[in-house]
Amino acid sequence: MWRLAAWLICAVAFAIHIGLEHFRLRNSPRRTAFHASLSVALGAFGLAGAANIHALRAQTGNQRLLALALVIWPIITGVPAFVVALTVAAGLARIKERD
Repeated sequence: MWRLAAWLICAVAFAIHIGLEHFRLRNSPRRTAFHASLSVALGAFGLAGAANIHALRAQTGNQRLLALALVIWPIITGVPAFVVALTVAAGLARIKERD
């Protein structure tokens, strides 16, 4: 249940970020997607960093793979986040043009 709640909170924060970038800051869809995906990638980097610190404290895990996670996690979360945010922001821009 906690994991589902965390996913839901992250999705809501992502949607709010896109909304603020688009409506309040009036950024282009590409810039909105860049900023939103950058925040996702930064969060993934933080999680990878926390995993590295935990593994060092607990003296467990493969340090080489965990160090690689510092690069891979931001990429595998940031790229799909960019695509989703670009799609949503472009859709919002199209709806705004029609009005």
